[in-house]
Amino acid sequence: MEVLFDLRPKYTKYDLFDREVELSRVIEYVGRLGLPITLVLGFRRVGKSSLILVAIRELGLPSIYIDLRKFEERQYLSYRDFVLEIQREVNNLTSRFPGLIDFLRNISGVSIMGNQVLFSWKGSGRVSLASLLDALNDWASNGVVIVFDEAQELVKARGGFNVLPVLAYAYDNLRRIRFIVSGSKMGLLYRFLRIRDPESPLFGRAMGVVELSPFTRDQVAEFLRRGGFEELGIEFRDFDAVYERLGGIPGWLTYFGLRYYEYRDLNKAINETVSYAIALIRQEFNNFLTDKVAARDRYLTIMRIVARECAGWSEIKNGLEVELGMEISDSRISEYLRQLLDSAWIVKVDNKYCPAEPLIGAAFRT
Repeated sequence: MEVLFDLRPKYTKYDLFDREVELSRVIEYVGRLGLPITLVLGFRRVGKSSLILVAIRELGLPSIYIDLRKFEERQYLSYRDFVLEIQREVNNLTSRFPGLIDFLRNISGVSIMGNQVLFSWKGSGRVSLASLLDALNDWASNGVVIVFDEAQELVKARGGFNVLPVLAYAYDNLRRIRFIVSGSKMGLLYRFLRIRDPESPLFGRAMGVVELSPFTRDQVAEFLRRGGFEELGIEFRDFDAVYERLGGIPGWLTYFGLRYYEYRDLNKAINETVSYAIALIRQEFNNFLTDKVAARDRYLTIMRIVARECAGWSEIKNGLEVELGMEISDSRISEYLRQLLDSAWIVKVDNKYCPAEPLIGAAFRT
């Protein structure tokens, strides 16, 4: 099967379709410029993880990759959860670079058991993230990349656990540490980083920003053609029909390509892709509602209003009040919309609120 129709993240430049500009920017920011923090932003399934993994490979630097998507269903994230993820990745690193262990031996809260590194996460003896970064900085002569994928999940941190001061410390003092921070919920990520908040540890820090957009109509045709159908010897011309139903998110297009390769039936492949996407989107929206139980019906109603046709603020307020049979304050409406915007469920186009991408709209119309 052609690599671009593989649902897993890409690892090589050859397999990454039409992201040359974005890839060169990440490499420049992290490599040539050595920026302490680079943000990679874009909707769910638009290809952020693939871009980051390919960039790391091209840079040739050792890396630690923390995938925070596994905590999306959680209401909170503990220090234990976070430290155990770092421990796993550090052990992956020491298996390839055994010399790193010598730099970790004298850190409080770190135990060495043969070739295994163990981090304490409990009480006053827990490992210090700043000390761990100090050791990595001393060890990595050419630099080390630390990735927080879907970093907005760190907003759930509880129990006195806050990553921002550690990021600021590394930014100011550790020249060989480079962070790549990705997020699909762009507003929530910026709210977590508090870059514009004078009281935030990261206030005023310059960062590289790389944003991935969904594919255009022409890019969708080229992705499907060059990304799989030509390699497989399949003649396909219904690119417009695919774009109209599925939009330009690479993840959905890849799933469609797999299904069309299997069925050779346009409608069947599109319909199965839509069904798959709707089920996944609804599950993700349920995760979004985990800490919003009291307002669950209100968020669902707003999404249904927006999904029928892009709606203005007053239309949303009136529709919500009619549906619930009660008056709702303007401030509450604004807060609901802010939460949906920050988590990339909706976007604002001129003065209208619309689903962030076509299949999100489809999920709330059915």
